[in-house]
Amino acid sequence: MEWSLNSRPPTVRYPVVDPRPFGFLVFGKRDVRDQVIGDWPPIPYVNEGESKTYLESLGLKGGSDDSFGESLSYPLQTNPEYTQDYSSNEELLSYPLHLLAPTFRAADLVFVNCEGALSDHARQVGLNRTPAKFAKVMRSSGIGLVNLANNHTFDAEERGFLDTLRALSSAGIAHVGGGHDLAEARKPVILTRNGIKIGVLGYAQFNNMGESAFAAEGRPGIVPMDPFLIKEDIRRLRPQVDYIVLAIHWATNRKYDISPENRKFAHDLVDAGADLILGHHPPHPKGIEVYRGKVILYAPSNVLRGHTNTSSDDGYLARFTLGEKSVEKVEVLPIAGKGQPVGRTGQPYDPKLFQPFLMEGSSAQQLLESIRSRSAALDTAMEIDGNRGIITIPPASK
Repeated sequence: MEWSLNSRPPTVRYPVVDPRPFGFLVFGKRDVRDQVIGDWPPIPYVNEGESKTYLESLGLKGGSDDSFGESLSYPLQTNPEYTQDYSSNEELLSYPLHLLAPTFRAADLVFVNCEGALSDHARQVGLNRTPAKFAKVMRSSGIGLVNLANNHTFDAEERGFLDTLRALSSAGIAHVGGGHDLAEARKPVILTRNGIKIGVLGYAQFNNMGESAFAAEGRPGIVPMDPFLIKEDIRRLRPQVDYIVLAIHWATNRKYDISPENRKFAHDLVDAGADLILGHHPPHPKGIEVYRGKVILYAPSNVLRGHTNTSSDDGYLARFTLGEKSVEKVEVLPIAGKGQPVGRTGQPYDPKLFQPFLMEGSSAQQLLESIRSRSAALDTAMEIDGNRGIITIPPASK
């Protein structure tokens, strides 16, 4: 028996007539991510204001993300490395970031994309749920700021998301891209380092749980990658800071190519006032672009994957040197992430947790050469100095 007489109108819509006839099933549902142009899925728009007017100008009368309207069926992996509980083992919890912690602690600010729930009791419906106390491990390793706007944030449903907010706050880690409602989720984190004021915002192009994972009035969630919304946030933030940093979860998993649509979207945000764009989601390292003196990371791959496999790829940390007026230098530090049948020491690979480390020698050179080539295709030069890449940005007035 259903008492409700009114269904909830969508709070986020995609500029497609009807996503239901398209694509294969992703996580048990039809997914708009299969409607890609090259490597670029449809863009989500909030169903109000300028965004709604734009959608109506396209002649769309429906076109909501109705493909996610039913309950999600997401079969968990049966491999023990996905399902075993490590929350009581302090050594295993601190193990993953042990080798990167010295590099993190040497930085003035460390930002990562936190892709999954930090929760002990919420129902797990996706792959990524980590014990809440891991937030303290992240903080002790030097991480001070995370993005929550990504496709795995609701892998332990809304309760897991709210647990994540509490865990981060308790550990003293700031976050962007998510909150108890859309207004809170859109709030920037503003930090000052060495006299430079930095404002950070976070957005996502999609979530595995669909439209309901996006924040709305009175509803917790993440911030959609709506260009009208992002530009409004930039305009509000611009007078308050020296740098505007956008963390954006975008594109698909298709290797190293960058679609023209992805590049155009990034350029448009730089033209709107963004100084640094930190793109992520693809688990393959893409090129770095300097556009009009601003820096765009399209995808550095993953820093840490507890379920690494043969499809995983090596990646890199990006270390930025910020001047008073513009980014002066980007250093590319290769980190191990490629799935291998044996561990780093030559012993059988331990599937419990993967431990990334800074690469050296031939493996580092191989990755750096690939990043240099991919960046050159974006009209950006990178030099290789030992085990790191260096992109030097000429001085430019703000």
